[in-house]
Amino acid sequence: MFESNKPTVEDTEENRAICRQYCKNCQNYKKHNLEQFQPNELFCGCGQSSETGMKVIGCFCPACPLFTKYHLRGGYFCVRR
Repeated sequence: MFESNKPTVEDTEENRAICRQYCKNCQNYKKHNLEQFQPNELFCGCGQSSETGMKVIGCFCPACPLFTKYHLRGGYFCVRR
């Protein structure tokens, strides 16, 4: 989970719907077939993908409304926490 000084993204159906619009268009998501690994969405709220050996090749996180709404920093939440 997030450390106490980091924002927490709520795991709600509304947030997952927003996530589906962004994560599934991300280069990392497509290249590494992240729909096949858990969690398969809402990485900023649920943690990094169980896929191992990913190379970071692009990131949509800063474009996602959840990034702004929850005051997130960084990106590549599918790869690192």
